[in-house]
Amino acid sequence: MTKRGKIIIGLSGLALLAWGGVALAQSGAVSAAIAAGQVGERADGYLGIRGSVGADVRAEVEQINIKRRALYTSRAQQRGVAVEAVAAATACQAMQRVGVGHAYNSGGGWAVRGAGDPAPKPGNCP
Repeated sequence: MTKRGKIIIGLSGLALLAWGGVALAQSGAVSAAIAAGQVGERADGYLGIRGSVGADVRAEVEQINIKRRALYTSRAQQRGVAVEAVAAATACQAMQRVGVGHAYNSGGGWAVRGAGDPAPKPGNCP
C-alpha cells in the first residue's frame, strides 16, 4: 500500500469518529427505513435510497449526506487529499457496521446483508 493510501485509511478512523455524530443524528423514520432495507450505506461514503421512501425520509437522507460531505471536505482540506478519498475510506469503515437485514451498495448494486454474511467490503477498500 502506498504512503498516501495509508494516510487516507488513517483518516477514515478520524472521519468515522466525527461521522458517528452525524450518523446518530437521524430520526426514527430514517432509522426505520434503514432497518427495513430501504436506506443503506453506499461505497462512496453516503447514504443511499433503495426502493420507495416518503418525502420526509428522502429529505433527511439528503441532509445527512450534506453533513457528511461537509465533514469529508473539512477532513480532506486538513490533510490535503481529495474529498472523495476521505469519503471512500470512511465508507470502508461504515460498511463494517452494516447490520443483518440492512441494505448496502458496495459498488455493484444494492444488496441486503443476510444472517451469517460477512460485513460488506467495497472494492476500493484494503
